[in-house]
Order: sequence, then structure tokens, then C-alpha cells
Amino acid sequence: MEIDIISAQFDSQQTNRYSLWMRFGSRECAFTILDNSTKQFVRIRKIGQIPFSKTIDLFKELSFIPFSNVTIALESQFPVVVPSSLYQPAKKYEFIAFNTDISMGHEVMEHVLPSLSLVQLFTLAPSLKTVVASYFPQARLVHATSSVLVAMQLLSRINKQQTIMGVLLTENNVHLCLFESGKLLFFNSFLTKTKEDIAYWVLRLFDQFDLNTTQVQLYLQGIDNSLDDRILILKQYISKVQLLPFPSSCKLASDLRSEQLQSFTDLFYMPLCEL
Repeated sequence: MEIDIISAQFDSQQTNRYSLWMRFGSRECAFTILDNSTKQFVRIRKIGQIPFSKTIDLFKELSFIPFSNVTIALESQFPVVVPSSLYQPAKKYEFIAFNTDISMGHEVMEHVLPSLSLVQLFTLAPSLKTVVASYFPQARLVHATSSVLVAMQLLSRINKQQTIMGVLLTENNVHLCLFESGKLLFFNSFLTKTKEDIAYWVLRLFDQFDLNTTQVQLYLQGIDNSLDDRILILKQYISKVQLLPFPSSCKLASDLRSEQLQSFTDLFYMPLCEL
């Protein structure tokens, strides 16, 4: 399914006032454009089930626009988070090796999350970095899980007395995080093939931390339909399951259709990763 909504407020003659926030994965490519002057999103687009050649066409189309800022969130191999106070750049390969094998020639990328006092590490294939750099040499590359970490921290600060869990679903992976009173308790990623695999890893985390399945609020990202089978199976075991809400700081142009925006909550939280 393709979604493409452009606000009448988008000024194609003043494109340097906008920032581009993109998510690029093996299943789909999505982006949103933020007006830096008004802090308002004015365009959203998602293309699903696309060949790589069509992604390149989209890169070409967007690369001609002189955005003031370009950030691309990648669904690469499993990420690792390290407290800023413990992080040593010279040891970044050692840090990430705790959680994933590093393929020959892959580069370890760093992304600092100031509000969380964390450094997020992930690997990137040279071929992919070359493709992205050829169209967006100024782009900042981050991991797709960055936004769910920031989103969950914000929600945890609101629900101060409650433990909350964030679940981000990407192709064949589930990324889980646990927050309490704004503090990160757990973050890890697991391989999945079926909806039962997703339920297994989520329930294992409940068991590991001795959490009550009737009390913990679980937020899902990476699903845009509340009737998705992956949500329904989790609701069989967990009382409080809902899609990730829109950020309270998010402003949308009035002519963007709200019923389709659930697909873009990860992108709407991305600008907050800079804070």
C-alpha cells in the first residue's frame, strides 16, 4: 500500500526550510518532511513492498531538494546501547560484538541519544553506505530503534508509577525495551519468523522481570492496524496493548489525513532524538 499526502502549506520554492526524516528497510521506505520554522510536518509518504530500484528512484527524487537536514533511520543488524558514561569510541567494535556478529567489512555506526544519555551502535554494510552517500552525502544515519527508545522514555515520564514496555517490529526482528520512571531497564533485539515468536520473546521478558501481564502497558510500533494478527496474539496474554500514540509535541498540517498517520509515529518521534 502506498500513502502520499502533501499539505497545501508545503512551499516547493523554499525547500531549504525543511528537514527530511526517512525510514529505509527491506520491506518499505517511508518519509516525512518537517517545516523547521513552524515545527510542523507537511508531507508524509510510504511505499511498501518495493524493489530496490524503486527505492533508488525515490532517493533520486528527494536528493534534488536542498533540505537543511536529512536523517535516515535504517533497519540494519541488531543495535546495541551503551551508557554515555561508559562508552569509549575506540572500543565500539567490542561493544557491539556482545550482541551480534560483525560481518567482514561492515562499519560500526554511532548515534548519541542525549535525552537518554546513551550511545546507540549498529553495523552498516559498505555498499549501503555508498548508495545513501551518493544521494544524501549530508545525511545522518541512525538506527530505526532510536525513535521507539525516545518515545518510550517520554511516555514513561508521564506514567511515573508504571512499568511500560515498547515493542518495535521490523522484518524478521522484534526490538524490546522496558522503562520505569523514565529510566531504561532493558533493551534487546531478537529474530522472529512468526507472530508466535513475537509473543514468545515479549512474554519471556515479562517472566524475566517478574512483570504482571494485567498491569504493564505495552506499546507497539511498526504496525498500523489494531486488528493485525501480531497485536491480537499479544492481547491473548497481556491486558494493556496499544499502538504507539502520536507525540504530544508533534504538529501536523491541518490537511494531512489523521487516519493514516499511525504508520509514521516512528518518524514523528525522530526529531526528538536530537534533544
